[in-house]
Amino acid sequence: MKRLVLAVLVAFGLTLAFAITTPQAHAGGLFGLFGSKASPTPSPVPSALPTASPEPPSVAIPRLQAKLKANPSDQQAAAQLAAAYLQVGRPELSIQITQHLLQAGDKSAQVYYYDGYAQQALGNVQAATADFNTASDLDPTNFGILAQLADMYLKQNDTADAERVAKRAVVFNKKQPAALMELGSVYAAEQKYDLARAEFEKAFALDPKDASPIFQIATTYTEQDNIPKALTTIQRALDIDPKNLQALVYRADLYARQHDDSHATMAYDDAIVAAPTDEEKVAIMVRKAAYYVNEKNTPQALAVFRQMTTLYPKVASGFVAFGDYYASQRDFAQAENEWHAALKIDPNQAQALLSLGQVAMQQGKTTDGITYLKAYTKVSPDAQGFALLGQAYSQVHDYKNAREACGRSFQIERTPQTLSCVGGADFELHNYKEAAQIFDVLDRGAKDFMDRNPQLLYIAAKSYASTAQCGKAVAAYKRLLPMMKKGTKDYAAIHKAAAAGCRPAGKKAG
Repeated sequence: MKRLVLAVLVAFGLTLAFAITTPQAHAGGLFGLFGSKASPTPSPVPSALPTASPEPPSVAIPRLQAKLKANPSDQQAAAQLAAAYLQVGRPELSIQITQHLLQAGDKSAQVYYYDGYAQQALGNVQAATADFNTASDLDPTNFGILAQLADMYLKQNDTADAERVAKRAVVFNKKQPAALMELGSVYAAEQKYDLARAEFEKAFALDPKDASPIFQIATTYTEQDNIPKALTTIQRALDIDPKNLQALVYRADLYARQHDDSHATMAYDDAIVAAPTDEEKVAIMVRKAAYYVNEKNTPQALAVFRQMTTLYPKVASGFVAFGDYYASQRDFAQAENEWHAALKIDPNQAQALLSLGQVAMQQGKTTDGITYLKAYTKVSPDAQGFALLGQAYSQVHDYKNAREACGRSFQIERTPQTLSCVGGADFELHNYKEAAQIFDVLDRGAKDFMDRNPQLLYIAAKSYASTAQCGKAVAAYKRLLPMMKKGTKDYAAIHKAAAAGCRPAGKKAG
């Protein structure tokens, strides 16, 4: 039988999930943005990010690193460094510090809070919830901790516990509008909209100059698809704070949802004028262009993109978004031109590097893909980039680098797909013992995953046979047989392998 080709499985694949940045700093897929109607949705009140020091992270991080190098037992400096890493989006570095502090006996509410924040950022929901619970036991009235804990329960659809914790936060923080906002957000998640609006109104009464509670009320009406009432409410927020950029953009999105071209255009233009930076102006223009794309008004969309890149030639994100648009139209040559233009402005523009890497791989230009993805992982070391890089290396049979890249992806985001990538690379490198151990873990921890991926079952069986685990090898081959068509050469080969177990094919039992 021809040797089955190892297809390194990654969590993200080669579906071109290009992303753009919206005015609310929320990354969404380009195909989603340009393929559906603009649909603003309510967002929970964000919990405060841990603050390391008044210094900017670029100053604080090297200072704290030097301080720890001189005195590795300085737990206060270590905690501050953990928080600084969280500020710059490096939870994988923060968690190394917090875990060390916890193991060293520094089990303060602060350390559990930072560890929970890092765990949450890395997708470890249960560990994060446990951390925030412990932190809340140590500091029962701390609103920041309680807000994070409530949010974690919401992520797990445990609205009863989320409501319980949010109510507790209000009991101990009655004069804090943020506590009322958190409870209102929980009620909104439970679709208890009248209760949510009542809490938001209470928060507004404590600080009538802050339009945020009114904005949240508008989102509840949007959730109920009452767009006229949402527009009335968002205007109320703008009467309080006429330059509130979030409210201005939201108003434009609401008009877009009603397919009201004239009002949507004017509202987006109002938001563009109000935006204080060129980057924010470009982000809103991207949203405006996306509206026209969704309305199938291609000439107007292209006009906005061209105006954006002409007026703001030094803003790389505009060229990235223009390239994303061309990619959504399958015009990859034009898309690449725009992404390269973005890289001329900012050679470290992460989204341009990622998109170029994805397109190169799709077009079979694997060497180019590796170049772009390596550059991407240097400026944005996330799970997606390392997983794609691992796949690219596997395509050129560089399994050593494939294993390293997939391993780094798995350290950041523990998915069965990236772990199987490591196991597959181990198999190709003849590290059969490690491969077999990985497939054991996958079989125990990811139910049915191996059965949904017959190539993995095959290399698992080969790994077991190569490590004299004959029973496991035979069992894996037998699981593979029902997935194959009887009468084919492959079926016969797998049937023969199952009969042979750990013996070389053709050798009879003595």
